[in-house]
Amino acid sequence: MSDFGILNDVTTELRRQIFAALQETHDTDFGLGGTLDRITSRSPGETLDTDTVASLYLYHIDINPHVRNQLPLPDRNRPDSFRKPPLPLQLRYLFTPVGDNEDINQMLLGRVLQYFSDFPSFESVSGHAVGDAFGGSSPQLRVKPDLLSLEQLAQLWNAFSTPYRIALGLLIEVVAVDSGQPPERRERVDELLIASGKVSQ
Repeated sequence: MSDFGILNDVTTELRRQIFAALQETHDTDFGLGGTLDRITSRSPGETLDTDTVASLYLYHIDINPHVRNQLPLPDRNRPDSFRKPPLPLQLRYLFTPVGDNEDINQMLLGRVLQYFSDFPSFESVSGHAVGDAFGGSSPQLRVKPDLLSLEQLAQLWNAFSTPYRIALGLLIEVVAVDSGQPPERRERVDELLIASGKVSQ
């Protein structure tokens, strides 16, 4: 199931994947020290701990336009009942290296780009299957670079009230948030096919 906690679960999973990818990079020490907290989910515009290596910040949530108008979903246990379709979201993150060494910062960006190019989707979150939202979405989440324009980046850093830093946008889709409402009983509507003067059911 994808309940309201899925947003936090996805953020945690992304941090975990990025951390593991950086830890497993051969011949390169990114200074993580084996601690996931070195990659924070806080805004890069905040005053971060001095041992923070990077920020993975969820800065925008939007409705996915391609699957927003789904029909009610038949309940798997009660054929006369239907569920409200899930809310289909796309999440935008900003991955920002925050260290003082710009060589390392650029290597961090390159490794994260490389990792999600190699592994652009995942089916589990924190060790649990994403689920398919009662049949209303894919059981897989996709990750792709969200390359922002200079103007968009300038607006973001202006909103952070922080000097501009090089950063990478990541787009996650489709994150389904299941309805909290129970299934409702409804009458099924049989479809009629009208062709060549014949009606079939």
